[in-house]
Amino acid sequence: MVPERFVTEYPARCRQLLDLLEGPAREADLVGSFALLVASAAFTIPFARMVEKAHPLSAPEDELYDAVEGLKKQSFADAKFWDGEKPGFFRYAKIVTEAEDSVRWRNAKGEHPLASSEMKDANVILRTIRNALAHGNVVYLDKDGYETAGNRLVYLAFLSRHENGDGYRVAIFDEETFLAFLKAWIEWLQTFPPEREFKFAEAAEWRSNSTHPFNSSRTLSVPSSARSRA
Repeated sequence: MVPERFVTEYPARCRQLLDLLEGPAREADLVGSFALLVASAAFTIPFARMVEKAHPLSAPEDELYDAVEGLKKQSFADAKFWDGEKPGFFRYAKIVTEAEDSVRWRNAKGEHPLASSEMKDANVILRTIRNALAHGNVVYLDKDGYETAGNRLVYLAFLSRHENGDGYRVAIFDEETFLAFLKAWIEWLQTFPPEREFKFAEAAEWRSNSTHPFNSSRTLSVPSSARSRA
């Protein structure tokens, strides 16, 4: 069915699919890939509807927009969407080295991101995840934090170019924590009641315009020259 309120109903439907498919994903040992699949839809799409003032489909709802802005005052671990829980494993760092080789990732202290104690607010982390998903800047890492082909996936890294052009923000989760984040995010969105009825102006005009050819009972005239050719 067409949703009345896409920004919350669509992620809720994604949660239904998540619940249906999580079991098979676990049996196939594909939790990380499954979480990434869910995030590309259930996080990226509604997040754009929540924060982009000039979104072509509709301006964000004020309460949702303010809630995301309010996350600038909360650490990621203490953000409201966790509902009192804590993320199992999460690291943040700004790497000042090139992004292509995870072995050489280092922050300004010379630390690999897995050893970093850097912190940023929840808003920055969400935007880092969003940018990484939108631009394909996601890296599978093994237990040592390296992108070594053939090794078991343990961590998912999300990279976003720093706004000053100097290095990259990187948010790293283990696969279980990232899946837990997605569930918490979807549940959090459901706590916001609708603020207004969403309508396309074009759709309202369509319904009210009795002269529209699809709504009108008028018979379209056909030139006599065309009738004779027929």
